[in-house]
Amino acid sequence: MTLFTRSRLIRAARYAAYAAFATVALALVAALVVPAFLDMKQVEAELEAKLSQMVQGEVAWEKLEIRLLPSPRGALRQVRAEIPDTASLRAEAVDAHLRLLPLLRGRAEVASVALSKPVIRLEIAPQPTRKKSSEEAPADPVEGYRSAVEAIRRFAPEAILEVEDGELDVRVPGLPPVRLRKLEVHAETGNKGLEVELTAESEYWSGLKLSAQVAFSDASGSASLRAAEARPQVWLDYFLADSPVGVAIPAASLRAEARTDGKAKLECDFDLGAASVEIRRAGERLQLPDVALAGRVGASAQEIAVQLKTVRLGASRLADASLRYSLKDKSLAGLAEFDLDLAQAMEGTRRLAAQEAGDALSIIDPVAGRARGGVKLSAKRSSWNVAAEIRESDSSIGIKGAPGPVKLARASVEVGRDAVRIDRADLSMLDARLLGSATIAYRDRVRIEAAVSEGSVGENTLAWIWKTAELPPHLALKAPIQVAVQRAAWGPKQPLDVQATAQFDAGPAVAVELGWTPAALDIRRAAVKDARSDAVIALREKGSLLEGKFSGSLESASLAAALKAGQLPSGGASGELRFTFDRQHPERISADGKLKGEAIDLEWLLRQSVKIDNVDLQAGGGGVRIREAAVTWAGQRLKLQGEVKHGAGGPVIDAQLDSPGVVLDALLPRGAEDPEENAKPPPAEGRAASKLWPLPVTGRIAIRADYVQSGRYKVAPLVAAFVLESQRAHVDLQQAQLCGISLPLTVEATPEGIALEAHIAAHKQGLEETSRCLTERGVQITGNFDLKADLRARGRLRDFARNLEGTVSAESRDGRVMKFALLGNILSLKGVSDMLKEGAPKTDSEGFSYRSLSAKGRFEAGRFIIDESAFNSSAVGLAATGWISIVDYQSKLSVLVAPFARVDRLARKVPIVGYIFGGAFTSIPVGVSGDIRDPRVVPLGPSAVTSELLGIFERTLKLPAELLPQQKGDSQAAPSAP
Repeated sequence: MTLFTRSRLIRAARYAAYAAFATVALALVAALVVPAFLDMKQVEAELEAKLSQMVQGEVAWEKLEIRLLPSPRGALRQVRAEIPDTASLRAEAVDAHLRLLPLLRGRAEVASVALSKPVIRLEIAPQPTRKKSSEEAPADPVEGYRSAVEAIRRFAPEAILEVEDGELDVRVPGLPPVRLRKLEVHAETGNKGLEVELTAESEYWSGLKLSAQVAFSDASGSASLRAAEARPQVWLDYFLADSPVGVAIPAASLRAEARTDGKAKLECDFDLGAASVEIRRAGERLQLPDVALAGRVGASAQEIAVQLKTVRLGASRLADASLRYSLKDKSLAGLAEFDLDLAQAMEGTRRLAAQEAGDALSIIDPVAGRARGGVKLSAKRSSWNVAAEIRESDSSIGIKGAPGPVKLARASVEVGRDAVRIDRADLSMLDARLLGSATIAYRDRVRIEAAVSEGSVGENTLAWIWKTAELPPHLALKAPIQVAVQRAAWGPKQPLDVQATAQFDAGPAVAVELGWTPAALDIRRAAVKDARSDAVIALREKGSLLEGKFSGSLESASLAAALKAGQLPSGGASGELRFTFDRQHPERISADGKLKGEAIDLEWLLRQSVKIDNVDLQAGGGGVRIREAAVTWAGQRLKLQGEVKHGAGGPVIDAQLDSPGVVLDALLPRGAEDPEENAKPPPAEGRAASKLWPLPVTGRIAIRADYVQSGRYKVAPLVAAFVLESQRAHVDLQQAQLCGISLPLTVEATPEGIALEAHIAAHKQGLEETSRCLTERGVQITGNFDLKADLRARGRLRDFARNLEGTVSAESRDGRVMKFALLGNILSLKGVSDMLKEGAPKTDSEGFSYRSLSAKGRFEAGRFIIDESAFNSSAVGLAATGWISIVDYQSKLSVLVAPFARVDRLARKVPIVGYIFGGAFTSIPVGVSGDIRDPRVVPLGPSAVTSELLGIFERTLKLPAELLPQQKGDSQAAPSAP
């Protein structure tokens, strides 16, 4: 660099310094001189007017200084501003920046306002209410936004507002107050528009930052908002005060980006997150951890719309969700795609739904798994509705009373104010699968209606149904079964109403319409159809009344194909028949129609083993004609022919019953009687008669049977005739044999009791089988016997033994005695056995022979009175009198025993020979008492021998009186027994 050049630069710098100094000096002079020339009162008034105009109120201060440096401004201290009924402001310092040229002319034009530590209180008075017509359009949020922008442009076209460390208290009647602290604001308006930067702290958040830009030309703009640790609980409680549902959010974060074209819509993208959200309803609480929402809010003249890109509610997710609120009709609508944790969703539904819905859903527990699909929401002032479509699910739903969880593959669920509706539900449980729908109504009362379009039931499910319903095992159905339910309806205190169809593999198709309550079953229609059968059955059971109808043809093979056991006799039934039967009043039975059938099992209906082998009957005209019927009842085969007609007192029967044999114990098993009835004491005279009367059936029944057996007693053959009247039943036993004894008898029963009359006769009958039969092998005697008895009895059946009367005469000849406890106990008595010694007879397997055994007596007062009885053999002779009870087998007999073992009969016929032996034939009196089946025998003295007993001895054994034991005081004492 040359010396010349360097000198030029030094000179230029010196000139610049001089110019700068001159400028500063000029400014200082102006700052000191110009205020002296200004009209401060006019400027102050002008400034007050401008500031008051800006705030639409009154502005006042304690001190004002006009400063030109570093820029023209009015510095106000202790500023107060009042906007009537709206706001008030207090600030320590306010700097109002003024434009210089207008100031030099004495006018105050405010370019910007800076507030230091202001305290601003806004009280927004409610707008006067006025009645809106139903057709008046709602407020347009876009138009409201444009009006606000236009107001700012008009009142502050070019202005700057600075707020430093301010406080803002906003109060709106009926709303929670808003208090902002550490408020920092920079707002600037210009030709292009408005720019705002704001930060603040509050009790509703820990940090807030807002920035916005608005163009005055078209009102378009954008804004962004950041809120850290937002605490919206006060506002949630306010807006949900009238709602049954409450929401609690301890803390949340918010990010929002807003924009508008200034013409048709306002939009805002937002991102909201909370560590936990609690939803409350009627004391119930639902906790949702990790809640996040991200989406967009839009507002137009017609609606406010929310678009949710993602929603995270704990373990559940929502996506592509939208929510629209109509400003016109105040309705709400929404939709979303969901991925739900079903346990969480069911818990929320159960807790937050109406009480009726919650009670209806209480039977569902537990719930597990996930469901994916879509949901729609609609709500108006008077109603609401939530519809969800489950497209994919691995859920498991427990239902009280079910044997296992119900698995849901897909379904559509709609929950409303009045009901829950489920459509196209694909359900499975155990080995059953159903595709159906259901409606659970709960507004007025709970009502459940369901339908199944297709389904299948497996063996395990059928086993559970059979066990739960306590159905007969032999009627268990064969699996699998294809089912469809056209309708199933149930409600508390209402019957279960079902319309369903079932198809069995290689079996019939069955259609059923029924109603059921614990007290009644009404099968309105049950149709069975396959290649062999086409029948319709109806059955109604209520209490003791049973009503039924059968039409068509039904083969047992069709039923067997539907049964698990698959064992039914071949056969079936065809025809058309209606019937009514009252189990408590059998006389009210009625029928109409025709029926033919074979191998019909009625055990399921009568609860007894009854099978109709074949039947051909016709009913109508007040009666039923049985052309032929063969019945197997508890293994007993019966054939029936006859006719039943309706009479004035009930059914009148004229029938014939034939059987190859009947075991009564099988038809009337032990224990069938009512134990309480048996335990009751006999009715007193005049007490009400048996429930049997009047008889439910009258008429005549002829019975023929090869045998009739009860216990060990067997009557064979049996021919009898029954004549039945309302208050009388007459039985004529025309032919009957019991234990080889012919028993012709007549029995007449009335409400007062039973009258029996029998004339029994036997001639040269074998005694061996008869004795075994009548005494249960307690007596074994052979020989031929003659019997004649005339018997009669009257009264209650249980009193027959006491009331039996009549005479009996019996004699047996030329047989052997193998077992006879009465005779054996007498012969084993020491005095008798000593007298007989070597010749004593023995009652063993071989026995001993006898010549005659006779007895004559009568029945009286529950006893058989023995007038005369004798036993005659080569070894011993006996004569007896006394009685035997036929009620308890007790006895009291006096017996004379005469030994014949030492001499033969010829010697006994020559009295002189007997006397020579010196009393060898002296008889011994003994007494018999106790159970006649094994009696007690004791010796008696001579005084026990009565004249009747002596007469029997002389007549039957043909012994002279001298050989009988002599009483004391007789002229000839009997010699003592050896």
